[in-house]
Amino acid sequence: MTPELQKRLESSLPPFDGRCIHNIDELNLSQLRDILAFAFASLEPHFPSVTLFHDWHEHDGFIVAAQDASWISLTAIIENERTLYESRDDDFAVRIAIYSPTFDWLLRYNIDSNDESDYNTASCDFDLSASPRIGSANILNELCNRFPGMLADCESHSWFTSHYGG
Repeated sequence: MTPELQKRLESSLPPFDGRCIHNIDELNLSQLRDILAFAFASLEPHFPSVTLFHDWHEHDGFIVAAQDASWISLTAIIENERTLYESRDDDFAVRIAIYSPTFDWLLRYNIDSNDESDYNTASCDFDLSASPRIGSANILNELCNRFPGMLADCESHSWFTSHYGG
């Protein structure tokens, strides 16, 4: 987490005041790419600015700084399975996290490599938390409808507190 997101988590402030959509079983790179492409296309028109960081919340809870990102750079990440694989953090259970500077949502994905010589063996996961105060919070329902049987819905604050690795 970033310092501000950690404070928001502790106080159940956006984006941790609403729901979270996450994968039920491990995803492969193609599935993750499809989910990210749909999420990016749904979020970009409403949120022109995005911020990115490597989220250690589930690894050891390390607090980090974020950097500005662009939708162009995010779209380049999902160009194909190889570019998506290359976007991962090399450490185990460190997610790539993207959020709106208004804290309306937080999207994270993780790619763990089972075999460095074959990126197609990677196991992936995804979650997206959204505050109910925003109109685009409906993206959570849209994701569940678009990817039936792959995603589950839960309360965001509980999801993050139960997955803390620190």
